[in-house]
Amino acid sequence: MHVILMQKVERLGEPGQQVEVADGYARNFLLPKQLAVPATAGHVRSLGQLKAQSKNREERVKREASALAERLASVQISLKRRASEEEGPSPADAAAADSPAGETPVPAVRPARLFGSVTAQDIREALASHGLSVEKKQILLAEPIKTLGAHRVPIRLHADVETELTVTVEREA
Repeated sequence: MHVILMQKVERLGEPGQQVEVADGYARNFLLPKQLAVPATAGHVRSLGQLKAQSKNREERVKREASALAERLASVQISLKRRASEEEGPSPADAAAADSPAGETPVPAVRPARLFGSVTAQDIREALASHGLSVEKKQILLAEPIKTLGAHRVPIRLHADVETELTVTVEREA
């Protein structure tokens, strides 16, 4: 099926581009989400207007994402979680201390581990309590946070707009 893209679709094309896609992909995904319109004779004739509308929509979304990024840059999230009481040298540091090299290594302090973890969903809920709406998939957390302390979490609000959020995980009393 020939469709005209209304928005950028990953690995498919840019707004205003005519592409050939599977019928099911068009009917079940592209058309219901208004990412594309069928490439009928009327739509092809009005392609210029469609491109302008798409460009305006994309610019508006990018402006909104930039404004949200500025607000997020000033927000600091603090979450309280239960954590282990043990802090001190890691087992590798203890083995290095027994080394006969004669040097006294500086033991590294191992941060306390959480009983559980802080996930992208937890961060999304904390942002919602501050009145900021961010989708879970926009929070680029490589792996859940499992230690106490301050962590920088990248957030991609738009293809061209990315910011970082400071998430502080504290011990629950």
